Amino acid sequence: MTTTTRAVYRVNITRERDAWLADVPDVPGAHTFARSLSTLQRSVREVIALMTDRADDALDVFDLDVRYEIGDSSTAVTAARQARAEAERAEHASASAIRRAVARLPTSLSVRDIAELLGISHQRVSQVRAEINKSGRAIDDGPIPASG
Repeated sequence: MTTTTRAVYRVNITRERDAWLADVPDVPGAHTFARSLSTLQRSVREVIALMTDRADDALDVFDLDVRYEIGDSSTAVTAARQARAEAERAEHASASAIRRAVARLPTSLSVRDIAELLGISHQRVSQVRAEINKSGRAIDDGPIPASG
């Protein structure tokens, strides 16, 4: 199976008076501005698509590596964004581990006992069991082994 690697463009964002300015160093001439960061995100994608000859609807086929340059706050913003990304990865890993554990534990165990074993609520165990029963799989690691 072939996997396609998505293009990643570095974007430098600065604040000047009442506007956010974006520069894409990897794409010559790719500069834009907006009054809000959410508007700027779309503008950056549009200018990259335009400057790289992509179709108008190809705004989500590449990723952005955004770097904020906002004076003394830049380091704190970068640290907060990195911590948030690490927390999201840890949450994903935790959810995957919980699904695998629920899938591998004997069905004879009660929802409440599984909850106690895993340190989660019995409601969450019920949700995970329902997801597994619906899909027949625990995340993407193959069929659920027979339990007894």
